Amino acid sequence: MKADAGSRAGRSGRGTGRVTLREVAARAGVSIGTVSNYLSGRARLSGETAARVKAAVDELGYVANAAARTLKTGRTMTLTLAVVSLNQPYFAELAEQVIAAADERGYGVIVQSLGASRARVEKCVDAARRGVTDGLIVSPTLMGERDARLFEGTYPLVVLGTQPFEAPAPNITVDNVKAAYDATAHLIRAGRTRIALVGGEFGPLRNSRSCRAEGYRAALNDAGLPFDPRLVHGIYDWNSMEGARAVDVLMEYAPNFDAVLACDDLLALGVMRRLMDRGLRIPDDVRVVGMDDIGQSRYSVPTLTSVDLGRQNVAVEAVDSLIAQAAAGRRAAPELRYVAHRLICRDSSPAALGVPGALGSPAAPGEDAGEDTAGRDFKA
Repeated sequence: MKADAGSRAGRSGRGTGRVTLREVAARAGVSIGTVSNYLSGRARLSGETAARVKAAVDELGYVANAAARTLKTGRTMTLTLAVVSLNQPYFAELAEQVIAAADERGYGVIVQSLGASRARVEKCVDAARRGVTDGLIVSPTLMGERDARLFEGTYPLVVLGTQPFEAPAPNITVDNVKAAYDATAHLIRAGRTRIALVGGEFGPLRNSRSCRAEGYRAALNDAGLPFDPRLVHGIYDWNSMEGARAVDVLMEYAPNFDAVLACDDLLALGVMRRLMDRGLRIPDDVRVVGMDDIGQSRYSVPTLTSVDLGRQNVAVEAVDSLIAQAAAGRRAAPELRYVAHRLICRDSSPAALGVPGALGSPAAPGEDAGEDTAGRDFKA
């Protein structure tokens, strides 16, 4: 008489009801080490061997004991990602890309939203120190110049974004100064001379806002254009409503602007909506450029020209660095790493080719006029 699954499981794992690696190895005709390598993905196996192990795992219903593995290896095969807000599309999309990169490498990801809470940052750091997961990827907010000490320790850590302090770990970010410079230079090449900046601000702390403002002003200066502080509208919360309100303020105090550089795409979408509400044509009357290249930018009306800030590369580099640190059992040395960015031109500000009166060269390295134009034919 054939034993049922319950009685078979009862004889496995020394009475625990759990199928063991030894049983899987015996069924597949391989060593326990080969089964372990298959399950962890640490070694390449031949297709035939991998198929035999997989068949044995499926047939016996083997389930890895994560707790035992953690006790044996000291690793949880899980990473923590802590970002400012999952309500912001950039961070939501970044989280998806981190999860995908980790999954390809056999890791899971716990995602935390920090909001404007320093206490949440401290909780994430405390959990990382206690080894709740194998390491922490963090994009902190509301940090000051002395906050590097908050992240001191030996646990695996990757810091994302431009920070006002020197991170005591690998810091992966985009060159926000150069990204804003390139976006502003693109508008200048299109003949625009009264360019507004929405979301940037000049201040003592070095962060994404101040760096983008710095790049904007540098591009104006290099083109010989005057800087008008009335064209700079700082915003605390980057969202579409604030972008729309920024247009109202600009129309009152600097109504002759002919282009807008918004420091993120949500701001840019709000800017475009309010410009159209006021009867202004995009890009004829006012060109608009955003930053982040979120999914909505491809399907807005008009489609939004935006700076791709290398989100995919940020995700992959952060995951690889954290896994390498976990494998080495120590934190990597501090290092500032920049990922590449590129301007993707769509309908709100097409590439400045053959524009009468355009300043500088008609095209620039990294200005992409023909790629990623999904949504160009979308009709409201």
